[in-house]
Amino acid sequence: MADVNETRLPGVGIRYDFECLGGQRVGVITRHSGRRELIIYDRDDPDAVRSRVELSVDESRTLGELLGGSRINEQLTSLVSEVEGLAIDWLPLAPSFEPRTIGSTEMRQRTGASIIAIIRGDEAIPSPGPDDELRPNDTVVIVGTAEGLAEASRLLGS
Repeated sequence: MADVNETRLPGVGIRYDFECLGGQRVGVITRHSGRRELIIYDRDDPDAVRSRVELSVDESRTLGELLGGSRINEQLTSLVSEVEGLAIDWLPLAPSFEPRTIGSTEMRQRTGASIIAIIRGDEAIPSPGPDDELRPNDTVVIVGTAEGLAEASRLLGS
């Protein structure tokens, strides 16, 4: 089994990476919400990411099953890292997401998590208020507990 490097990403989650037999480095970032990012590093610059794929919780499980599952996959599912109870995640909204205001989601009351920014294309909307609209393909930046982020992800269908 390959040696797996584990790097805690404060407030985000954990990055795991390893070197394949052919010399290619592959990694997985597991976020507090349960989402994963599969990353392939550039061969010429080991710190640069050549390609990445965002996976929902269900897609991560499917990929794990297709790859035959493993001890590492089980550990990824069970590990959650928080910094003094604070976690942050970037949740992409689906193209089919039905537009609505932040206030209408009742996110803070239902999950304890807060949307601290909306990323829409090349534009960032920091500190949005309850009347700001969430739209399909937006990415929302959410802060809360790991449990609150997972609930917020479910609430937004991410």
